[in-house]
Amino acid sequence: MNATQPLPAQERAARSRRSLTTVAAFGVGLPLAATILALIHGGALANTPLHHYLSHTVEQVEVVMFCLAFSGLAAKVWQNVGERRAFRASVLPRWDGRPVPVAEAAKLLAGVSCLPRHVQKSWLANRVTGVLDFLASRGSAADLDDHLRDLADGDAVALENSYALIRFITWAIPILGFLGTVLGITGAINGVTPEKLENNISEVTDGLALAFNATALALALTMITMFLSYLVDRLEQNVLEAVDRYTTQNLAHRFERAGGHGSDAAEAVRHNTQAVLRTADEVVKRQAEVWAKSLDEINRKHAESASKAQERLTTALEAALERTLKSHAERLAASEKVSGKLLEQVAALTAAVTQQQAALGKMQEGEKHLVRLQESLARNLDALAGAGSFEEAVHSLTAAVHLLTARVAGGAPTLPVKRPGVAA
Repeated sequence: MNATQPLPAQERAARSRRSLTTVAAFGVGLPLAATILALIHGGALANTPLHHYLSHTVEQVEVVMFCLAFSGLAAKVWQNVGERRAFRASVLPRWDGRPVPVAEAAKLLAGVSCLPRHVQKSWLANRVTGVLDFLASRGSAADLDDHLRDLADGDAVALENSYALIRFITWAIPILGFLGTVLGITGAINGVTPEKLENNISEVTDGLALAFNATALALALTMITMFLSYLVDRLEQNVLEAVDRYTTQNLAHRFERAGGHGSDAAEAVRHNTQAVLRTADEVVKRQAEVWAKSLDEINRKHAESASKAQERLTTALEAALERTLKSHAERLAASEKVSGKLLEQVAALTAAVTQQQAALGKMQEGEKHLVRLQESLARNLDALAGAGSFEEAVHSLTAAVHLLTARVAGGAPTLPVKRPGVAA
């Protein structure tokens, strides 16, 4: 086994850490997400603002993804506590600073294998095991420094790979937010007509609310996930730095190193191999940078398209609202004109009714006067009926006076003129 090949113990430890993170993410995250959604949709949090932000399926999936990431990070924090506890255990006996024979590596390796199981799974114990196994198998401390760097690089790569699920979730949550934005905008503008905008604008606003809520929730959960990932990553990086310091202080110069005994050809091959490895590492890094730039460009273009679609929808909504407001203003002005005419007609009708009431009052007074006249006439008629014989005598006497006057004058007799309404 050469110095650049990963040790089986390292591989098993890396796989164990990745599997523990994945198992914790799905074994704890899914029940946690189900509990949160149940509390929001039918439990104690049903009437809170959280129900408004978790009403759509896309928003619920965002919460599930966040719970997976949170559970995975929590498992890493729990592992980190165990890693720090391993430093308090006596992984290696004290060293007085004098180099010891390489044969002591086998005894130290046997002592490490007797440590408790939780200590053997730690970064520290695995690093020490890798160094001692290298020395015991080679029987020489030559190339120990290169092997220490290889082990440190391997642990760094293993730590980076253990965040694969967390990185995927951190990338997927904003994509889900953009998906909710697209669905919300699509639902808002689907079948939008001026009549719908005028009669039921809530359909459009509900779709926009879904779009903005999904995006806002995704961005908030992404920020929280990235912040927690940063904190957990720093904790684990601190542990690896402590492991590097421990191995440097207790193993790098602990064993005797013989003078150079390898051939020049072997040394050249070793240097060439290291150069090839460095070149391959640079190529991998450049390729990773290219992939990262490509993903950033895709995310940027997606964000720009979503922003343009939102701007177009906002412009259309503003134009439709302006047309609706103008139509309402015209109808309101026409209604005010009709109302003015109706008010004038009502005022004229009120004046006419007032005049009619005055005329009716006068008619009632005339009727009362006529009744009084009728009563007076009736009394007069009754009086005239009682005095009929007196009038006849007066008339006869008048006629006789006229006759006598005529005879005295010698003129022809003139018959008395009968007055209208007077008895002869």
